[in-house]
Amino acid sequence: MSVAAARVSLTHSRSLSAALCRPLTRRPLTRRPSTVTSAAMAQKSVSSYLPSDTYNSLPKDGDLTFLHTMLRVNDLDATMDFFKALGLQETRRKESESGKFTLVFMASAPGAPEIELTYNWGGEDFAPPSRSMGHLAYATDDIYALCESLQAKGIVINRPPRDGKMAFVKSPDGISVELLQKGEPLEAKEPWASMENIGSW
Repeated sequence: MSVAAARVSLTHSRSLSAALCRPLTRRPLTRRPSTVTSAAMAQKSVSSYLPSDTYNSLPKDGDLTFLHTMLRVNDLDATMDFFKALGLQETRRKESESGKFTLVFMASAPGAPEIELTYNWGGEDFAPPSRSMGHLAYATDDIYALCESLQAKGIVINRPPRDGKMAFVKSPDGISVELLQKGEPLEAKEPWASMENIGSW
């Protein structure tokens, strides 16, 4: 090997050795925009722990898992509008021609526990709910904003959030729904602080 070739080989070896000894630097990853699916939405909600088929694919973990509460309704559209105003969405439904009924499931997010609205075609009259049936309860980010939105939709605030923490409303069939402020109570403010109760809940 000539002296010149030896020098080139030595220089190349030193460059390679220096490159291998340098700490690796990672380039920031460029994330591609992705389509948000209902499953992804479910993962973002603290309420969501059920699979899309509710109980069919639940793992057997030894626990009893809460799924839904069934409510019989006289006016399906009016009741759905009420719960949509609260922030629930329809997750699935079943129509039975032979049984002449409709089941509509609604939840605050995909994968969250549901309410099952059972509507027997033609409607039916109900006695006042027994006191043994207390209420449903939902927590909200801003109880004042939610109550203001409900009022604007014509829903009576039976127990206003005077304390910035708790309110009650009732469904078209008289089912009480408790609304609770997430975290610490909000500072008391008008018109809620001096608003009187309306009816019972």
